Amino acid sequence: MARKSAPSLQLVQEATMDRLAASAVSKVGVLVPPWAVLGAEAAAGAISHAVWGQAPAVTWAAVGCTLGSTVLTGLTWAITHQRRLIGRLHATATTAAASVWFTTATITGLGAPVVSGALFFGGATLALSWNIRTVIRNTTGDGDEHGGDALGSLFNRAKEQAGLKGARVRAVEVTAHKVKGQMQLPPGEKTAEDVVKATDRIESGMRLPPGSVVVARDDDRADRAHITVSDPRAIRRPIPWPGPSHPGASIDKPLRIGLYQDGDDVAYRFVGHHLQIMGMTGSGKSIGGAWNIIGEIITRCDAAVFSIDISKDDQTMGPLREGLHRFETSKAGAVELIRAMHAAIPERTKWLAEHGYSNWEPGCGLTYWYLHIEEIAKLMSELGSQDEDLLGEILKEIRSAGGSVILSLQRADYTQIPTIFRSQMAKMCFGLSDPDDVKYGVSSRQRKADVEPHEWEDRHPGMAYLDGSSVRTTHYAMPLRTFTWGQNSREARAAMATHAAAYPAAGKQVDPFTAALTRPAVPAASDGARSMAIPMPPVPAAPGIPRDPDDEFAADFAELLADAAHLVIATQHASPAMLQRKLRIAWEDSLRLLEALERKDIVGPPAPDSDNRPVLLAAGDTLAADVVAALRATGDVVTQTLARTDDPDPSITAGHADPVREPSAQEADALQADAPADTMNPAQARALVYAWLRHRHQNGKPSFTATDEDLTAVRRKTGNSRPWIYKVLTDLTDRGVLTVAKTGSSRTWTITDLSPLDHEDYGRAA
Repeated sequence: MARKSAPSLQLVQEATMDRLAASAVSKVGVLVPPWAVLGAEAAAGAISHAVWGQAPAVTWAAVGCTLGSTVLTGLTWAITHQRRLIGRLHATATTAAASVWFTTATITGLGAPVVSGALFFGGATLALSWNIRTVIRNTTGDGDEHGGDALGSLFNRAKEQAGLKGARVRAVEVTAHKVKGQMQLPPGEKTAEDVVKATDRIESGMRLPPGSVVVARDDDRADRAHITVSDPRAIRRPIPWPGPSHPGASIDKPLRIGLYQDGDDVAYRFVGHHLQIMGMTGSGKSIGGAWNIIGEIITRCDAAVFSIDISKDDQTMGPLREGLHRFETSKAGAVELIRAMHAAIPERTKWLAEHGYSNWEPGCGLTYWYLHIEEIAKLMSELGSQDEDLLGEILKEIRSAGGSVILSLQRADYTQIPTIFRSQMAKMCFGLSDPDDVKYGVSSRQRKADVEPHEWEDRHPGMAYLDGSSVRTTHYAMPLRTFTWGQNSREARAAMATHAAAYPAAGKQVDPFTAALTRPAVPAASDGARSMAIPMPPVPAAPGIPRDPDDEFAADFAELLADAAHLVIATQHASPAMLQRKLRIAWEDSLRLLEALERKDIVGPPAPDSDNRPVLLAAGDTLAADVVAALRATGDVVTQTLARTDDPDPSITAGHADPVREPSAQEADALQADAPADTMNPAQARALVYAWLRHRHQNGKPSFTATDEDLTAVRRKTGNSRPWIYKVLTDLTDRGVLTVAKTGSSRTWTITDLSPLDHEDYGRAA
C-alpha cells in the first residue's frame, strides 16, 4: 500500500516533536504537585513537633501557627478574587485545612491517631480534588485559556503574535503523519480568512517549517476553522506508484493519484466535471498529472480514454497507447475525433433519456468518456473557428452524456485557450515560474487560501494543488505529490507501458457509441490512400500556372468577407486599418470588404473625417452566426463582379450617333456562356475533389491555389460555384488535410495528410 512504500511522514521538525513530547509529559506532571505538597507538609509537621513540640516552646509555637494560619487563609481568599467562586473557595479551604493540620501536628506530633488519620484521609482527599480540577480544566479549557493538549499548547504560544488573541485550538485527531485540530475563534471578531492570512506568523510562532500549517474554514460555523499540522518536507521526495486502487471497479470510485502532505491518499472522484492541469515545463503536469489520472482510469471497467497530443507525438502518452481507446497525434486525427465526438453526444443523451436516466450513472449501460488533450494551446492555434466552437460545445454538453474533458497546458490565460474553457474546469496546478500565473491555474478558494505553487517552480516535479467537487474542505489548499513510476524516464516509460498492456482498451466491453469512436492511430500518409487514387491527367507544377489576381480575389472573397464579418462583430470595431492588420491584406482589399459589409447591413457608413464605421450587429446577436455562415457560402456578388470587370479601353470611343455594329460569328461564339452543368450530389462532388488531391500528391505536386486550372475543371464538372470549392478547401484545412499560406488576398494550399480521406464519413458536401 501507499503508506508502506511512502517515506515516513514526520509530524513536525525534531525540535517541535521534543516540545510536543514535553507538553504530553506535563499532563502527568500537573498531577504531582498536590501529592508533593502533602508529603512536604507531613515532613514539616514532624520537624516542627520535634523542635517546638515540648513545653514551654509549644505554647508559643501554637500561637505562631494560629496567627500564620489566619494570615495565609485570608491572603489566599484575597489573591484569588479573579477566580470563579468554586475555585476561590477550594483554594482558601485547602490553605485553611493545611494550616490547621500543621498547627495540630506541631503540638501533638504525627503519632496521634487524629493527626495521622487527618493526614491520610483528609490530605489525600484534598490532593485528589486538585487532580480532578486539573484534569477537567485541561480537557475542557474551562477557566483556563491554555488548552491541555499538545497542539493547543503550541498554538497558544503563537496566537498573540499572529494577531489571533482569544482563539483556542484543540486536537481532534493525532496520527504518525499529522495533527488535526479545531480552532474556535472569537465570535464576531475573527473568521477563517483572518487565520489563513496569519498562517505564516502561526508557523513562525510555533517554530515550524514553512508550509506546516494548513487552515480551512468550517462550513458549518463561521467562528470555527480546521487546522492541520504536518511536515511539508515529507512529500518533497519521490513517492513510488503503489499500483491501481480499484482495478476492475467502476469509474465512480475515487482515483488514487498521490499523497497529501498529511499522509492521506489523494482520493479523487473524477466524474461529472472537467479538469485543467497546469504547470511550467518540468513541473510534472504530464508524467505526474496525466499519467497518474489516466493510469487509474484505464483500470476501470466502464471508462474509455480518447487522447490528443499534436505537440509531442508519442513522447508523453505513447507508453499509455495500448490502454487508450484512441490516440491522435496529428491535426487531421484530432479534428476528426472532435467532430465525431460532437456528433455522438446528442445520440448518447437521447439514449440515456430513453432508458430513464437524467445523467450518467454507474451501471447505466454507457461507457464513461474522457477526452484528454495534452498541450491544448498548440491544438487551439491549429483549429479553425468551426472546430474550436465544436470543442467548446463538447465541454458544455459531454457531462450530460457521460463524459469529462482533461486539458493540459503551461499557462491558461486567454491567449492560450478561451476563457469559457477555463471557467468550467476543476483545477490541478503544478509548479509555476511566475506568481502572476497562479490565478490561471488555481480555483477561487485556493487563491483565498494564498497557495503558492510558484515557490516550487520545477524543483519538486509532481507536487501540486488539487481542487474539484470531490476534494475535501480540509485538503483543497494542502500540497500533494503524485506518484512516480520509476527512478528515471526509461524505467518509468517501461513501467507505464507494462501497466497499459495489463489493462488494454481492446479487452473492454464498451457501448456502440464508444466502439464507433475507437480506432488505433494510423500513419499520416498510408499506401492505401495512394492506391485509392483515381487516375487523372498529369498536372503541371503550381508555380507555372498563370494567375489572374482579380479572379483569385473573387474566388477567395467569400471566405475573406466571412472572416471580416466575424472579426468586426466580435470586436465591435470596423476600420480598414484593423482589417488590413488582422487579415493581412492590402489596403484596397480592406476597403472592398468594408463596402461589401455595408451593403450587407453589417456596418454603417464611416463617420465624417474618420475611417471607422459603426457595427450594426451586436456580438451576442443570435443572427450573427447565421449572417457569417451565409457570407461564407455566397460572398458578395457586387464585389466579385467589380473585381472581374476590366477597366474600359480609353482608345475605344463612341458617340450617340455612331451606328451599332453587329458582332461577327467568331465574336458571337466567344460571348456565349456555357450551359450550367448538372450539379453532382454532395458525396460524389467531394469524392472527385479528393481523387484529384490524391493524384496531385502522388505526382509530387502538393501545392496549388483556388484558381488552379485543373481544380477549376474539377469544380465545373461537379456543377458547383467558386464558394463551394472554397468551402471544401477550408473544411479540409480545418481537418488537417491541407495547410494554407496567405500572401495578401492570395492563398496557396499544400497537401499535408490524406489519411482523413480514407474514412470520410461525414457527408459534409455543400
